[in-house]
Amino acid sequence: MAALPESQPQRGPFLEFLSVELAPREGRTLAVVHIATACAITVAIAMVFRIPEPTYMAYIVFLVSKDEKAATVTTGLAAQIAVTLAIVLTLGLMLVDLSEPALRLPAMALNTFVAMYTVRAFVLGPVTYLAGFVLVMLQSVVDDVPNPEALTRLSMWMWVVLAVPIAVTISLNPLFAPGARLLSERTRTKILTELEPALLHGDVQRQLPQWQEITVALLSKNIGPAASAVIRRLVDVLIILEVLPDEIPSAQRETLAARVRACRNAFVGGAIENHAPSDSEDPNIRALLQALEALEREIAQPSATQPAAAPHAKRPLFVPDAFTNSAHWQFAAKTTFAVMVVYAVYTLLDWPGMRTSIVTCFFVALGSLGETVHKLVLRISGALLGGLIAGLCIVFVLPHMTDIGQLSALIFLVSAGAAWIATSSERLSYMGLQTAFAFFLGILQDYAPANDLTVLRDRVAGIVLGNIVMAVIFSVLWPESARDRLRETLAETLRKIGALLRHEGDPEAARAGVVQALVKADKYNTLSNFELNMLTARPHPSAENHLLTDTRRIAGTAFVATAAHSDDQSRLTQRAAEELLLEIEHATPPVR
Repeated sequence: MAALPESQPQRGPFLEFLSVELAPREGRTLAVVHIATACAITVAIAMVFRIPEPTYMAYIVFLVSKDEKAATVTTGLAAQIAVTLAIVLTLGLMLVDLSEPALRLPAMALNTFVAMYTVRAFVLGPVTYLAGFVLVMLQSVVDDVPNPEALTRLSMWMWVVLAVPIAVTISLNPLFAPGARLLSERTRTKILTELEPALLHGDVQRQLPQWQEITVALLSKNIGPAASAVIRRLVDVLIILEVLPDEIPSAQRETLAARVRACRNAFVGGAIENHAPSDSEDPNIRALLQALEALEREIAQPSATQPAAAPHAKRPLFVPDAFTNSAHWQFAAKTTFAVMVVYAVYTLLDWPGMRTSIVTCFFVALGSLGETVHKLVLRISGALLGGLIAGLCIVFVLPHMTDIGQLSALIFLVSAGAAWIATSSERLSYMGLQTAFAFFLGILQDYAPANDLTVLRDRVAGIVLGNIVMAVIFSVLWPESARDRLRETLAETLRKIGALLRHEGDPEAARAGVVQALVKADKYNTLSNFELNMLTARPHPSAENHLLTDTRRIAGTAFVATAAHSDDQSRLTQRAAEELLLEIEHATPPVR
């Protein structure tokens, strides 16, 4: 334990990032085996029955596999509905624009625009987005098919291309994928296990944003009222840790660590330990101890504090600013322009192997420039890594393979490595998806062992082309800065803290809203680093870093002030609330 703090400074930031993202954790191995097994089985089925597009079949396993069973099933069913809709629309459009490019190209542009607009403005946006993507891809292959009958058969096969990997992935769910409640138990156990030594060594702040991120993700899952109450108490602890003093006597550190250990033991024993009252004069430490005691009680006696189930409000079909926020149609227009540019480039160059550039434009497009560049970096890195692995396998491995079993074994091994990266946080996970996609593009060229590096070269070149076009367009046309989104989110966070201090609405919902906004702000703060100097007239990133740090401190103090459990703490509540409300009025950052 003592060696850990000494070894951390010796790592550079990049190695430290990789060590955190790629570290083993409970449930990760099963998730990786789930994805790799489903890929191997899917490829075997595609080869036996000669189903078209085995590359996309294997990649779909990565897209629909989620961290728990219900999410995987929901994603798979939504994707199947989207592809069914896309096939119906494609067959209808064929009657009109199959032999007329003057109609087909505007139809492709319109479909792309609608898909990208609805993904931001429509509740069912993911379904319309995937449907639009499939429709555009089918329209883009018209020039390469020999006759309308072949295009019709390919369009009908697309339903099977999606149905097989979804069926395989969902069928393996009972063996590998955890339920939402088990995922919740693993997450809170992981956090408490890591929090105890972090408190002892004064290393809490480094891991706090990551703990908050994975905890907030559980608030939207159906984990039951008892588990939800435990997660809410854990969220209270994680936010109060924001104002934990830097200098804490070792005896009080041991006391805090002991309370965390008691919470972890309560999961097993279900008993509440008797703790001596705190002698600390620091109100933040007292509030943290009280929050840990509340967490321990919630774990040991969940039935005593379960809140009544609140009725679910109907969600509107469109987001509130769907038709007033110009950023939505600008985002759709930028992506549409990029798709048509790359289509024109590879068509004029007579280079159909670069069709993966269209796939890149769809999957890289995100709200801000920082998000897009972040995904661009991950996509290019993953494409180069996956392409390199595929090239080495084509030259040195595939010539020695003679049957489907050997191919499935190779698919399993490489998919497992890519899945390990893909099961990281969103800061790195997309690189794993792209590594798998580039590998499948190179290996699964036909129903025989691949022996042509030209196909791999063309497809990787298409990925690079799509990324370059997207980066240029998103930095020139209506650029959305992640720093602006960060300042907007910080302002939203401070407004929610003010509502919490004024006791407006449900306090549990208000506290959850504060921590969700903090996690979103931390995400935009990270993404803003990817914009570098691509946008002009922007403040230095350190300005936003200070604002984020101050907002975190205000949130922690607000949670201390609203978590009073004694008379003297109640007096502190009123005084702290008044001071914080004044501070919020002066600290709310202007939206640029």
